[in-house]
Amino acid sequence: MRVSFYFDPACPWCWLTSRWLTEIQQFRDLDIAWKPFSLEIKNTGVDVPAQYRPGMRLGLRALRVIEAAKLDNIADMDSIGRFYKALGTQFHNQGLGAKSSIADALIAAQWPADLHYHENTEEMDKPIRKSMEEAVALYGTEEIGVPLLVLEGDANIALSGPLLTPTPHGQEAAELWDALVTLAKSKSFYEVKKHRNAGPDFS
Repeated sequence: MRVSFYFDPACPWCWLTSRWLTEIQQFRDLDIAWKPFSLEIKNTGVDVPAQYRPGMRLGLRALRVIEAAKLDNIADMDSIGRFYKALGTQFHNQGLGAKSSIADALIAAQWPADLHYHENTEEMDKPIRKSMEEAVALYGTEEIGVPLLVLEGDANIALSGPLLTPTPHGQEAAELWDALVTLAKSKSFYEVKKHRNAGPDFS
């Protein structure tokens, strides 16, 4: 199955869901398409708490670098996944936050080091905005954020989330995926939400 996953590298919930998806690949035939969704762009003009701003800015800078790699025809989904994994591990698991290194992520992706110059290239925002517009069209409303997961098929199914903490592993991860797909494909299914009383757990 092909899945589109809209992400911002700085979003902790995106990170946990993304690690679940990569875990599932060990047990299920899952093809992940990594697609940009910038929380910095989405929250333009919004009074975001100061502690979140540096991370959101890093997320946008990283997405610009990814788009530059695409423009140079050197980025495939595997290398984007490696870039995201390297940056996300530093940002979230190692707790480096906005000090996380895009240069290290470029090495992991095996992309040229000089791509980091595109961190501040606003022209790269155009394909990011286009991807975000695509996400809105798939989900059906602008009142969305990330993670956003799209099950691709004859009829695409866009799902907000799921939010997971901590990331499931092994057979638990695979079984949760099977349950989600079954629920999502039901013509009767509309919405389900569970009260969240914990923050992101990166253990």
